[in-house]
Amino acid sequence: MFKLLLRCLFFIGGVVLLSDTALPLRDETLRVDQHTSHVNDGESARRDNRSGDTSYTLHLVGGQVASCSVGYAAYQRLKDGDAIQVQATRLLRQCVHIARDGELVESNRHWRWIAMAIGGVLIALAIGWLRADDEDGSISLA
Repeated sequence: MFKLLLRCLFFIGGVVLLSDTALPLRDETLRVDQHTSHVNDGESARRDNRSGDTSYTLHLVGGQVASCSVGYAAYQRLKDGDAIQVQATRLLRQCVHIARDGELVESNRHWRWIAMAIGGVLIALAIGWLRADDEDGSISLA
C-alpha cells in the first residue's frame, strides 16, 4: 500500500514538473519589498569547520509571485522599492528571469532542462521503468 501511494506521488510530482515547463511563462512587473538571507549551517559544514551555504531571497509585492531566490550579485544590486520585471513559471511560480529597466539582473538558463529531467525520472520511477534495489538502495533500469 505504501509503495502504491509513493508511486502515485512520484507520478503527480513528475506531471506537475513537466506541465510547469510546457506552460508559457508569467510576465509581471513587481516591486522589491524586502531582502532576506539565511545561512544553512548543516551538520557537514560544522564537521568540516567551514561556513554554511547562504540563500538570498527577494520578497516581492504587486503580483502573483511572492518571492524569488537569487544569487548574491542580484541580492546586492536590487534595492527595496525597485520596480522589476519578473518572468516566472505558472504552476510553481519559480523565478526564471529578473530584469530592471530592461537590463537582465538574474537568469536561470537551464531551469527547463533540469525540471524536465527530474520530472521524467519521477514518472519513470512511478511507472516502474526505474527501480530501487532493496539491498544497497541504488537505482537500476527495470
